Amino acid sequence: MKSETKQIKADFTYLSVGCGVQSGTLTEMIVKGDAPRIDVAIFADTGDEPDYVYEYKEYLTKRLASVGVDLVTVKTGHIIDDLYKNKRFASMPVYTRIDNVKSMMRRQCTREYKIAPIEKAMKAMLVEKGLARYSKSKAVLVNKGVTVEAWMGLSLDEIQRLKPSQTKWINNRWVLVEKRMTRLDCINYLNSKNLPVPKKSSCRVCPFHNNEYWRYLKTERPDDWQHVVQVDNDLRNNTIQIHASLKGDVYLHKDAIPLEQVDLRSAEDKGQMSFLDMCDEGYCGV
Repeated sequence: MKSETKQIKADFTYLSVGCGVQSGTLTEMIVKGDAPRIDVAIFADTGDEPDYVYEYKEYLTKRLASVGVDLVTVKTGHIIDDLYKNKRFASMPVYTRIDNVKSMMRRQCTREYKIAPIEKAMKAMLVEKGLARYSKSKAVLVNKGVTVEAWMGLSLDEIQRLKPSQTKWINNRWVLVEKRMTRLDCINYLNSKNLPVPKKSSCRVCPFHNNEYWRYLKTERPDDWQHVVQVDNDLRNNTIQIHASLKGDVYLHKDAIPLEQVDLRSAEDKGQMSFLDMCDEGYCGV
C-alpha cells in the first residue's frame, strides 16, 4: 500500500485535532514551520474526553493562534447525556451477551460525533469564503471543482487506518505518513523541541479500550474510573433504556461482564481489539 496519494491543489485545508500525540505533533510542526500552513484546525468534542484533553486543547489553541490559525471546537451533542436520554444508544459499539454468546453492537459514534459536525462546520466556512452556497431548501451546495484537504493525525505505524474520505469534495491527507514518522517519532520530535507530550485522547467510555487503559483509569484517575463504572452499570440497571428488541445485557468491556469485576492485572490483552485498529475513520484519538 502506498503511503502517499497524488496531491491536488486544495481550495481549503483543515487539520482534524484529536488532542493526542499525532495531531498534537502536526499542530506543533505547523507552528514551528516544519509543516505547511493550514486554513483552520477543528476539534470535534464528544463531551466525554478526560479533562487533560480539554486542557491540551486550550494549549494548542494558543499555539495555533500565535501563527494566525484558529482552532475551532464543534459538537453535535454530548455522547453521555444522549445515552441517558436514549437518543443515541446505538451509536456506541457496546458488547452484548445473549444466551451466553458475546457480540458487539454497531458503531456509529465516530461519524455522528466527529465526522458529521466537522463537515457541517466545514460547509459553513466554505459558504463564508464563497466556495459553497445555500440552495432554496437551505442545504449547502459546494461549488463544482472545489476541493478541501483534510489533514489526519495518523502515523506510519497506523497505516491500516488510512482510508479515503467518503465525501467527494474532501481529500484526506496524512502528512506524518508522508514524512515516514511513527508515533515514537512524534514523541521524539516533541521532546527534541521541549514541547509537552499529550496523553491518549479518546472518550472515557469507549468500548475499544484495552485492559491497560482501564487499569490506568482505575489506578491513576479514580474519578474517571467511577464515571465509566457507573455508565457500565447503568447499561444494565434500567437507568439507560435499551432497545426493546435487545434481550441480553450490554457491557463496556469485551469480556461482557461488569467492568468493576474484570481482572485487569494481566499485562497482556489477548483477544482485545486495539482502539486504534477499530476507530479507523481516522478521527478518533488522533
